[in-house]
Amino acid sequence: MQVTFFKIFNNYERFEWTPSLGTGVAAIDVQHKELIHAINDLGDNLEQGKGAAAIMKTVSFLKYYSDWQFNQEQDCEAKSICPIVESNKQARAQFIQMLDKLSCDLREPDNPESVAKKAHNDLTEWFEGNVMSNWQICREMHSRIQHSNSVI
Repeated sequence: MQVTFFKIFNNYERFEWTPSLGTGVAAIDVQHKELIHAINDLGDNLEQGKGAAAIMKTVSFLKYYSDWQFNQEQDCEAKSICPIVESNKQARAQFIQMLDKLSCDLREPDNPESVAKKAHNDLTEWFEGNVMSNWQICREMHSRIQHSNSVI
C-alpha cells in the first residue's frame, strides 16, 4: 500500500490520494477522498494558527461523514462477501468514540487549539492504523470479484 505523506512546517501530516488507496468501489473512494481532505484541511488550519476556528467545522463534517459514509460501507459489505466486516465495524466504532470524546473536549473551552492538535493527531493515527490496511483488502476483494465476473 503506497500512501504519500509529507510534512508541513509544524509536522502536521498530510495525506495524498494515490490510486493505490482506491477500494475498487468508486462511490466509496470519493467518500474516502473527502475524509483525507478533512484531515488535511484541519492540518492546514493548524499550521496557519486557525485550528481553534476550524475544529468545530471539522467535527461537524466528521459527524455527518461518519453517518453518511459508514452506512454506504455497511451496504457495500452486505452486498458482497467482505472479509473485513468485523475489522471495519471496530474501526467505525473507534472513529465514533473518538468523535464523541472530541465533542466532549470541545465543551471545555480552555484551549480549543490544543483540542484541534490532538484531534488531528488522533485522526491521522486512526487513518493510518485502521483505514489504509482495510482499503487494500477491499481493493483486492473487489478486483477478484470483477475478475471472476468477467470470466463468467
